[in-house]
Amino acid sequence: MKRFTSISVLFGLILTGSIFLPSCNEKMPDPAKGEALVYQLWDAFRNKDLEGIKQNMAPGFQSVHEFGAYNMDEELELLRGLAITEYEISDLKITCSDGDLIIATYFVSVSETIDGERLSREPAPRMTIFVMDDGIWKWAAHANLKPMKAEEAAEENWEVEEQ
Repeated sequence: MKRFTSISVLFGLILTGSIFLPSCNEKMPDPAKGEALVYQLWDAFRNKDLEGIKQNMAPGFQSVHEFGAYNMDEELELLRGLAITEYEISDLKITCSDGDLIIATYFVSVSETIDGERLSREPAPRMTIFVMDDGIWKWAAHANLKPMKAEEAAEENWEVEEQ
């Protein structure tokens, strides 16, 4: 009976990969880390911590907004004109892979002013990507998926269909 129990336990460990195969989860970052990084980033936006943001941007950073794609310097210039008083994140989903990438998608409702213009507080989708760089999580990419209103698009020379 003792031999049968030992074999059963060993067989169970092999089936679950606990004895011979490393767990994929050992390599993957904790989704809670992704959530914390998103909130740290938005806190930095609110606190206008441009130096901290810049230090935590990955080489090759890129963002996309309704008015086009930005590189690191262009994004920092945009953030310089950003004034956030409060924000609320909802529907946060974190995807992690192989220990060096965190992808976060979410909606954010934010009280913000860009270059003196107060923007709508309606929740809008975002995607934020972090990458591990020399042992430090860096902000690698960001997508602001808030659609432009027709009058905003006209100011930026974009064509937008009215709905």
